[in-house]
Amino acid sequence: MLRSSLLALLLATPVLNAESLTQADKEALMEKLDALSDTAKEKAMSRMGTAIGDFRAGMASDEAAVNLYMECVEKVQFKDQKRSAQDFREWKRRESERLDQEGLKRCLRHQLRWLMLTMEAAEKPDEVSGLAPRASEALDSIFSNPDQFEGNVEALRQPVTESMFARAYGLGNLKAERWPLSPLDLPQVFDQIMLPPLRGKGSYEGMREQWQRRIRYEGIVRQSFTGRREKGKKEESSPEYDKWISEGQPDMVWQMELDLYKAGDQKKAAVRMLEHLETNVTHPKARDWGTQFRTLIEPGKSTTETAKGQ
Repeated sequence: MLRSSLLALLLATPVLNAESLTQADKEALMEKLDALSDTAKEKAMSRMGTAIGDFRAGMASDEAAVNLYMECVEKVQFKDQKRSAQDFREWKRRESERLDQEGLKRCLRHQLRWLMLTMEAAEKPDEVSGLAPRASEALDSIFSNPDQFEGNVEALRQPVTESMFARAYGLGNLKAERWPLSPLDLPQVFDQIMLPPLRGKGSYEGMREQWQRRIRYEGIVRQSFTGRREKGKKEESSPEYDKWISEGQPDMVWQMELDLYKAGDQKKAAVRMLEHLETNVTHPKARDWGTQFRTLIEPGKSTTETAKGQ
């Protein structure tokens, strides 16, 4: 109580002459700062609790997801901007065809799911590896049936912190280190979540399985998530997908074997790398692969031969 009185007196007294803060002044100011910090934390926790409840409800069905999305749009783009309810109704009318698309509804539902995982990763950054099984399930639910989105995948490419859901609930500044903000950011998903725990355990079969999943998913992204697909039409091939099959996929297979070799599975990985080189001898990166292989097997000799070639 005494410190509160000191603080009130300090703030109310006009500054006529320059004076240094007394110890009592400093303690009163710090007490106020701590109180403000506690208030901010309480509000943040309350906001997070509300968001979690609403997001869980939104994940219950495709319809619930799109309804929550419309509520978020109304808040962010209309209520917060002091625009009328009539403006919002006109927006819904204009967007009605898009909002009725089953693929969009399903996409928003998956976005909500990844946002929930991101919130957990931000809350417990040292326990991100524990989220790997649920992240894996989220990916499977996306990639096991790519046709479910009917080409509506832009929301899944978007960082979840920039989503309409995050903006409406004040989660735009959510910090999740070592956690990808989009489930379609596959390099980060596998490099940050899926593979590190397996490398640490020396689980080579597990690593190979995750690498194969990543390669399969990368192909699906290029075949089904290109944004060119229309409802009822499935594009089996495209220039991007064809290039992926001929160049991108073989390169990723090489990266898989290289990772396994460095993780400790040297004998098996070395044999497979040599077989891969033989099978893909005309690949644009075949020469680089050969140099990498020599460096792995005989690092000193490879360096000497390179110097002589120059």
